[in-house]
Amino acid sequence: MTKIELYIISGFLGSGKTTLLRNMLMNWQDKKVAILMNELGQFNVDSKILGEDTPMNELLNGCICCDLKSDVEVQLHDIRHRYQPDIIIIEATGVAHPVEIYDACLAPSLTSFIQVQSIITLVDGPRFLNRSRYSITTRQLMEEQIRYAHTVILNKKDQMTAEELISCEEQIRTLNAAAKISMTEYAQVEEEIFVHGGEVNHQVGHVHHGIQSMVYAFTSPVDSHRFVDWLRQLPDSILRIKGYIKFRENPAQVVLFQYSYGIPQYEPEEMQLPLKLVLIGESLDKSKLLDQLDQLQFS
Repeated sequence: MTKIELYIISGFLGSGKTTLLRNMLMNWQDKKVAILMNELGQFNVDSKILGEDTPMNELLNGCICCDLKSDVEVQLHDIRHRYQPDIIIIEATGVAHPVEIYDACLAPSLTSFIQVQSIITLVDGPRFLNRSRYSITTRQLMEEQIRYAHTVILNKKDQMTAEELISCEEQIRTLNAAAKISMTEYAQVEEEIFVHGGEVNHQVGHVHHGIQSMVYAFTSPVDSHRFVDWLRQLPDSILRIKGYIKFRENPAQVVLFQYSYGIPQYEPEEMQLPLKLVLIGESLDKSKLLDQLDQLQFS
């Protein structure tokens, strides 16, 4: 089955995300594109700017990476069934953290039909160079949005000198040496800037620079004590784990498992959902993780 390509647009407030979205829609006129638009307020001005021709769902009055994170899975299922798109673009609020958005798009129920292609971060060049005027929290967010991007679009180059452009690119490279960088005016980019590699195999997910994901499917329950031992030896580069699992101590019970910042959570799940774990991290040693999970399952 051909999966729906999903693109995440990140970037601080005022960087030009909606303009980029309009340009992407122009590039993909030959494909069926749907949008999931997120806005902190109760009214989405950007959706009015884009018009009514493009299928769109909205998540309002909250941030997709925290307040509305649990709604993303529902919205993506709805978009799939209602529109059957080739591509879904998520435009997040300017204060959203890209790892949290990425995490929200990797619910186990989504992995069979959605392929996250790219985190695209739009950078307001002049504002980024002068980020020292903002609070520490704001500066960190602006830098994190770059650090976890696969593609960085350095926007508003027409408002910068040649020296400022060089300095800005160097600072971006320091934060994320692997990202593709495109310098633009009015977020005008070519489609090729968003292209990434394909799937690794049926269990391991999409390969990215830096942040990566993999999906592991269980066919049987595992020993809970060995599972906890495995969690304890995980490296700090594992940022998130989530999914559904069964333990041998109670093989009839499906458990919703979530792991974040080293803290595991277990909740009983009433439905018999597919036993899959999604792992998200930086520079994952996928072969090693796959082998460890196989040992848990088959020993």
